[in-house]
Amino acid sequence: MKRVISIDLFRGLTIALMIFVNDVASVPDAPGWLHHAGANTDGMTLPDLIFPAFLFIVGMVIPIALEKRMSHGIIPSIRHIGERSLALIIMGVMMLNSGAYNPHIALLPKTLWQLLMYTSFFMIWNIWEDRPKVKQYIPKIGWILLLFLAITYRRGDIANSQWLRTGWWGILGLIGWAYAVASLIYLFFKDREDIIILSMGFCILLFIGEVSGRFDALQPLVDFIHPGKFIGTHVLIVLAGLYAGLQLKKGQGIILKHLPGEAFGLWLAGWLLHKVYIVSKIQATPVWGLWSAALCVLIFLLIYLVTDVKGLKKWGKPLQPSAQNPLTAYLLPAVFYILFDTLAIPYFQWGHIHAGVGIIRAFLFTAFILLITHLLTRYKIRIKL
Repeated sequence: MKRVISIDLFRGLTIALMIFVNDVASVPDAPGWLHHAGANTDGMTLPDLIFPAFLFIVGMVIPIALEKRMSHGIIPSIRHIGERSLALIIMGVMMLNSGAYNPHIALLPKTLWQLLMYTSFFMIWNIWEDRPKVKQYIPKIGWILLLFLAITYRRGDIANSQWLRTGWWGILGLIGWAYAVASLIYLFFKDREDIIILSMGFCILLFIGEVSGRFDALQPLVDFIHPGKFIGTHVLIVLAGLYAGLQLKKGQGIILKHLPGEAFGLWLAGWLLHKVYIVSKIQATPVWGLWSAALCVLIFLLIYLVTDVKGLKKWGKPLQPSAQNPLTAYLLPAVFYILFDTLAIPYFQWGHIHAGVGIIRAFLFTAFILLITHLLTRYKIRIKL
């Protein structure tokens, strides 16, 4: 399949916006459309679209990523899917728990524990292919370090010391679960678009089943993974991306014909469900999932028209770092936030001066992260699962 540049730019734009909106979240007076909508608010804002865009792009690249793997057989492909999913879930859970780490009942200072956690991620999952001697030892040392950090982790207080909790799995963890399910569907049914559409319908039924109490007899399972919200709605978005990704294999004419149809179908399904459910990212409603996916289709189609059809590519150059090295770009902000806190830099207080100051700060920080990502990529520091 011919490389579609717009996929990379869509990925880069998504990561850049994720860095920006996550930073703006600490600016209390920023416009409402730059903050997440409330759990019971019937609507969504820009930040509410970023996570589904991440899920959508994961789905788009599944046919490309698994095409070569599938030629080696089912078992190697399942192992590859399992390894990638587990890596995302591990990083997601560790990051989710890092904020609740209590140094008073744990072994290490909080800042040290957090920095070592991110260090272990890079040691384990960085690309070491062209450095065989390093690859032989560094990932193993990284696993030992990560295991040590997990064993010594403590949260809570002296009277009620607790260990790691899965909670809502963290952003990367949720992506890991959704990627695993969608990839297995593609692995066993390949390019069967009818199966993908039926699977999307089943995802909606899972959500209806969970919120209507049909799974109450399986409450421990519901509390652990939320089959309707975490699996149902999130997999729905990934499958919408997967369907779009399949159209890319058919050529420009089919892309321009089928993607608008997909967007309309997703919007229509969301419109019908909106009579029963609200649009809510926090509640992970299928209306939010369907309409977010519809918007992602249209945004991608616009980028495709500009980049791959018209050949206008220079505008996307600032997004290349996050397009080529997305996981590194995603992890870096948290590392710098820890360093700011350690060095007593009043970074977040600047966002309280004025909304405009906070937004400019977030824009400059995003540009800074993209620059650092570019430099790290040049020096072959690149996480890839």
